[in-house]
Amino acid sequence: MNPCQKLSFWVLLIGLTSGAHLFSAERRYDLRIQNMKVNFTGVEVDHALGIAQTFPTSQKASIPAPTLRFELGDIAVINVSNDTDEPATMHWHGVLVPWRQDGPQFFNTKIIEPKSQHTFRFPIRHTGTYWYHSHTEFQEQRGLYGAIVIEDEGSSHQVDHDLVYVMSDWTNELPKAVLYNIKKDGHYYGAKKNFQPNLWEAIEEGALGKYLKSEWTRMGPMDLSDVGYDAFLINGKIESTLKHISHGEKIRLRIINASASTYFYFNIGRLRNFTVISKDGMPVQPVKVNELLIGIAETYDIIFQMPHEMKTFEARATAQDITGFAVMRFGRGELEEVAEKTRPSPYDTGHGGMDHTQMEMGHDESHGGGGGMKDEASGAHSDHHRTPHHGMTNGGGGEMPMTKRLDYQMLRSVEPSSFSHDLIRAQTIDLELSGDMERYTWYINGKPFSEDKYIEIRENEVITFRFINKTMMHHPMHLHGHFFRVLNGQGDYAPLFHTVDISPMETRSIEFHANEPGIWFLHCHNLYHMKMGMAKLVKYEGFELPKDLENDRKKWGKTMIKDDDMFWKGDLEVASNKFEINLDGNGGRYEVEIEIEVDQYDLDHLRGEAIFKKYLNRFFSSGVGTVIEDQKVYVALVGAYNLPGNVEMVGYLRHDGKAAIKLKKHIPLAVIFNRALMLDLEPRLNYDGQFESKVELHYIYNERIEFGINLESHDGDRSTGLGIKVNF
Repeated sequence: MNPCQKLSFWVLLIGLTSGAHLFSAERRYDLRIQNMKVNFTGVEVDHALGIAQTFPTSQKASIPAPTLRFELGDIAVINVSNDTDEPATMHWHGVLVPWRQDGPQFFNTKIIEPKSQHTFRFPIRHTGTYWYHSHTEFQEQRGLYGAIVIEDEGSSHQVDHDLVYVMSDWTNELPKAVLYNIKKDGHYYGAKKNFQPNLWEAIEEGALGKYLKSEWTRMGPMDLSDVGYDAFLINGKIESTLKHISHGEKIRLRIINASASTYFYFNIGRLRNFTVISKDGMPVQPVKVNELLIGIAETYDIIFQMPHEMKTFEARATAQDITGFAVMRFGRGELEEVAEKTRPSPYDTGHGGMDHTQMEMGHDESHGGGGGMKDEASGAHSDHHRTPHHGMTNGGGGEMPMTKRLDYQMLRSVEPSSFSHDLIRAQTIDLELSGDMERYTWYINGKPFSEDKYIEIRENEVITFRFINKTMMHHPMHLHGHFFRVLNGQGDYAPLFHTVDISPMETRSIEFHANEPGIWFLHCHNLYHMKMGMAKLVKYEGFELPKDLENDRKKWGKTMIKDDDMFWKGDLEVASNKFEINLDGNGGRYEVEIEIEVDQYDLDHLRGEAIFKKYLNRFFSSGVGTVIEDQKVYVALVGAYNLPGNVEMVGYLRHDGKAAIKLKKHIPLAVIFNRALMLDLEPRLNYDGQFESKVELHYIYNERIEFGINLESHDGDRSTGLGIKVNF
């Protein structure tokens, strides 16, 4: 029996002996997935999905979905009808359920086909705050998520108001289009977010050394999000006010990060203190802080004591990249707002998970889940330096309270969570998290989900996973079907999570008792990272999929992961001295490159290539193709390597024995009117031994149009041209 089950067992036993639960009661919900039109930003869109409730009460389709409430010992019976024309699923995030009831298609539950219905049935084994969401396509981003509250009648935390606080992100674009855009260019949304690292800005900020170091190490700039969102929401609203809460009352906020790819800072007023009592539904010893950094899919329960003064307090969820926020206000009287945060610098990349955000009036170098603790399993320290308190002053006068952000090492389980010494300790399994922002691919142990799906474990052993983050992004790792101990220095009282933030360049270990036979999803809960390969299936030894799920997988397989789909992009450049067309297909490990250039609009100067490459790792690829040179067609072997400094080196060996080498370097020079001025350099040693070069300065007017000037040198001849490039 794992620690969570022990806790549930004793709570249930107390209820049974007191006569509160003589028999398990069914708690039924009838839910309907429906298409919706929404307008969060002044623009109506029709790609939203919501959930309507028809029993026990009748509610129209909404975002977020209706909150589902249960009590310990209930039997949950949830009928989910799919009224749309697309397949759907529903996952009960953090709730311990039999593996066939977990929700993700093919490996746990049959997909809910269009115009069909599925009934989920499972016992409620523990209390806490959880949530539910679709695990199909991008339906979670489109609105298919809602809260789950499992009441704890024996809770010692008595409050006047118990509120659900569901945070999420919203884009007016189709999420499929969002993925397509970041597959074309991992930094596609830089202009929309006003986040475009460049050489001039680095010089202005005195960060040229850091900029050059990030280029040399090929890590790239720190970026805290991939997507440029149009709105952030709390309970489906950008802002809301609750006036029925009075001074002196206690509020319990059940905070759920139901976003697709956004971490949120949470604050109340002028850094008012609140008490954390639960993480991921599991109780922790109370910790008083004034800020949370909440990873995607994490939940926290907090208690806030309203001061004895007539005020309205703002509870703000600020996107980690500081591109926007949503607020819930409560109370009556003068408004006390949360101070604005300063945008993070992309050049501070040398301190692991430190996000370097600042408050408007002072620094705050403390950081969230990742910070500054020893990895208990490996004995290694992360690179973080944690400074949890900084004085700051309010722009309106008066001292601001010191910032104290919750850190995982502050969390301590209420009950001992350690496992029996009689259990077998399995070997630690290392899971290296890596990726490539340029091609937008994400791996576990160097492979995407489509190439290597399974981690096999044995039942009744204690399993240790060591997550090793090799990227400059946060990764919220979620294991279905289990709670795990986060080894945070608290020994026998290590807290129990279902989702853990792995900060940039951090190593963190978790352990769990393998006592839930089946196949369970393990994945990054950033929806776009998961879709692009950062996922595994934890499979118990000897466990095989039933035939009906295997058939379901064959029918609907492409709705789950898209890391090997082919995404195409291209550009057409018309200049006064040349015509050029490029087409690129990005398909996970594989890439297709087609390039045709006609110099001086003379077909005698036509040059082209069509190359098929496979990436063996992030930096090296090799392939074969055809090249056109001197009006002849040759077969060539091709190899490409990303050199230190983010310089791409491409080598060609033709079938006639001649070779060529070219280098490519893209330099963002500056941002003018929120658009990038780019310098592209392409020196080349040609097949005939002649040195050639191409220099292009272009201004990105928008996502489709670029204007530029080029200088080309071929066979001793030089030409300069003005041109326009159209991207498609």
